Amino acid sequence: MNALASRQRPLLPVREAVVTRVRGSAPTAVGASMHLLEDGSLLGTVGGGRMEYQICQALRAPRSDASPALLSFTLGTADDQCCGGQVEICVLDVPLFFSELYQSGASRLYQRDSAGRLQLVAGITRLGRQIGSFDALTVLLRAEAPGMDVEERHFALPAPYHQPLWIFGAGHVGRAIASMARKLDFASSVFDQRPEWADPAAFPPEVTLVDTWTWADLQAPAADVMVLIMTYSHAMDYALLEHFIGKPLAYLGVIASRSKAARFSHALAIAGHDIPDYLHMPMGLPGLGKKPPEIAISVLAELLQLRHKKAEC
Repeated sequence: MNALASRQRPLLPVREAVVTRVRGSAPTAVGASMHLLEDGSLLGTVGGGRMEYQICQALRAPRSDASPALLSFTLGTADDQCCGGQVEICVLDVPLFFSELYQSGASRLYQRDSAGRLQLVAGITRLGRQIGSFDALTVLLRAEAPGMDVEERHFALPAPYHQPLWIFGAGHVGRAIASMARKLDFASSVFDQRPEWADPAAFPPEVTLVDTWTWADLQAPAADVMVLIMTYSHAMDYALLEHFIGKPLAYLGVIASRSKAARFSHALAIAGHDIPDYLHMPMGLPGLGKKPPEIAISVLAELLQLRHKKAEC
């Protein structure tokens, strides 16, 4: 391997800390993880504060001293974190054989020993390759969220679900939303037929750009799709709104002033459309500003609010 290839090779994880239990109020969630990479740097977070400082020390400790380890934290004033909850975190070594399971989009399955500590035993890579025993993978495939199986013998970290986000309009606001959404577990597709705006260089590589489409291509979106309408044309915005308003969606948002929202609502009523609960016009949380990044934050905050509210139901 030449020097250039060596520099380009992704750094491999050598140790990991995984949040396995949370009780009460805490600045973290089950499944949060942090990795120690081979160059000594850290990736990810288990919640911050003094708790994370101690986990960083545990990750960097000599392996003979702390591999694996099960650490418990009571977040009281004595530990300079007064959240009041309890957190359990397991620190373990990452065998080279399993390093591919730490790429984005992979799933991992751990097995508990008699002391409750974790050992990585199986997983599915982001490309779908299965590593580990068939029985263990069966447990992983059943897992819908991070946590223990019914017998508390395994701990699963399934790949996060990336909710589809359809953004109509590749202008300044569309670009800002697509850029931020990639870190929030959205699978963004940006629709715009203008070649000067549907520029791959202006978007993260994870974003799908659609520069040629027909109405027939948009007939049957999945029920969990979130649709954002913000094209350069009010006529196109309304045509898209009328197209999607009768379809089962998780969210339908239109960028709009009060007058535009009133005009569109009046036109929908004349056309005989019922206004669904999932329509947000204007979209986004109010009062956060009119600059493209500010609008992007307001829209994504609303989407996250809806996502977490649904998860609590």
